[in-house]
Amino acid sequence: MIKGPKKTVSVLMPMDLYEQVREQAEQGSRTVPGYVRQVLKRYLWHVENAPEVLTDKWKIP
Repeated sequence: MIKGPKKTVSVLMPMDLYEQVREQAEQGSRTVPGYVRQVLKRYLWHVENAPEVLTDKWKIP
């Protein structure tokens, strides 16, 4: 569980993307919100600690 202050965020995504996220969450025995948090944490870790491994496809202008 995340400690400290929290903020609720809503994300609108296409149904096909949601289905991919849901399937990955199930495979990892996570909830969809829990999986999305992990994806964001790992992406941000790479941005801050190993940006060279991110391809141009991952760069957000």
